Amino acid sequence: MNTFEFFNEHFGRHLVAIGHESPHDATARALSSNHRLAKGSESRLSSGWAIVRPGTSSVQLKLAAAHLHFDERTRVEAFLDELAHWDEKSPRIFLMFDKAPVPIAHLFLTVDKRAVRICSPAGVETFNWNEAPSPESGGIQKALWKRRTPA
Repeated sequence: MNTFEFFNEHFGRHLVAIGHESPHDATARALSSNHRLAKGSESRLSSGWAIVRPGTSSVQLKLAAAHLHFDERTRVEAFLDELAHWDEKSPRIFLMFDKAPVPIAHLFLTVDKRAVRICSPAGVETFNWNEAPSPESGGIQKALWKRRTPA
């Protein structure tokens, strides 16, 4: 299963109807379309975060999507908890949303804690969860490391 198929199976199909279009077209549509919120209005995925995983994926935006788990924690709290408890038996997609949609070119699976990929509209931050950040490391790695509880 490729990244787009994984995304659509565990997240995208809960947001948009997926017909005969290609997996990457369906993914792009899910990431850039307006979606119904629990309160009845619509919004794009323009703030917050999501963790796509087999079973029930989590998202910070309170969507009216029955099979997605609403989680009000900050992205640092959610990513930290996921990485601390993840057994690496199945992939994850870590997403940070902003005003611009996440381009499909920035969408990657994380399959190993030694190469965690945090996907956002600005790019992809890749780091080894087991190593301390360097001065050149990205902001999310530094924030996660600062809050991390030693093993």
